[in-house]
Amino acid sequence: MTSEVLVYINNHLDSKITLELLAEVTGYSPFHLHRKLSAELGTSLGKYIQNQRLHTAAYFLALTRLPLDEIKDLVGFEDNSAFGRAFKKVYQVSPLQYRKSLKCQQAVPLQASRYISTNGVISKESPQTARVFASRGNYFSEDIYAIWQEVADYIQAIDKTPQDFDHYAILHECPHLTGDRACRYDAAIVPKGFELPADPFLQAKVLEGKYIKFNFCSKVQDYEAVSTEVNTSLAQQAAIQHRHGVSYFKFDTMPDPSNPNNLFIHWYLPIA
Repeated sequence: MTSEVLVYINNHLDSKITLELLAEVTGYSPFHLHRKLSAELGTSLGKYIQNQRLHTAAYFLALTRLPLDEIKDLVGFEDNSAFGRAFKKVYQVSPLQYRKSLKCQQAVPLQASRYISTNGVISKESPQTARVFASRGNYFSEDIYAIWQEVADYIQAIDKTPQDFDHYAILHECPHLTGDRACRYDAAIVPKGFELPADPFLQAKVLEGKYIKFNFCSKVQDYEAVSTEVNTSLAQQAAIQHRHGVSYFKFDTMPDPSNPNNLFIHWYLPIA
C-alpha cells in the first residue's frame, strides 16, 4: 500500500494532493492511511509531499534549462514567492542561486532522478509541416539519438540555430506490443515563423488530430519504466480510447546526441 501511495504522489506533483484523495486511491480511511504512512515514512505526509516537490525542483534546476516559473508549476507550487521560500528553507539558497552554483548543487546530492506526470492533458492539434530525418533503433537506448547529429549538421548548413525550430521525435511503433527493439524513429524539426524549401521526400505532418499529453524527464535508461507507467495510467482511464497512429516526443531543447539524458519531454499519444 505504501509503495502505491508514493508512486501516486511522485506522478502527481503538479496537482493538488490531499489525504482524502490518497485514501480514495488506496481504499483506506484517511485516519488509518495517515497513521500508517507517518509511521513508515518517519515524517508527516504533508512534509513528505513538500520534500518530494522540492527535491524534484532541484533535479530540474541542476539538469535542465527549464524556466523557474515552469518548474514551479511542474512541482505544484502556486506562486514564485512560495516556491522560493520553501526551496531556500531546505537548500539554504534561492532556486536561481542553486541553478547557477555547482558548489551548491554538490553540497546536497540530488534526491530525485526523474519526473513523470500522469495527469494527461487532452488536446486537438493542427498539423505542422516538419523536416524529417529517418532512422531505426531501440527507443530505450541512447544510440537512438545519433540521428540528432544529422539534424544539427543540417541546421548549421542552412545558417539557422536550434532555437529556430521545435524539435520532435516521431515514434512509429510500440515496443511493448511488438517486442521489437529495432523500431522506426524519425527526428523532426518544425521551423518557427519561416518555411523550409518543399521536399515531399523529407517532409511530414506532425501532431494531426486528437492526443493525450503526458510530461516526463529522465535518463534514457529509464524510458522503458516511464513508458510502462504512462501506458498503465492511460489504460486505467476508461473514457479514453487509444487510436492507431504514431506518437510524438516534443523536446524542450534539441537533443544532444552525446548526452541525451534528462530532456524534458511532452509525450503525445493518439486517442479517438
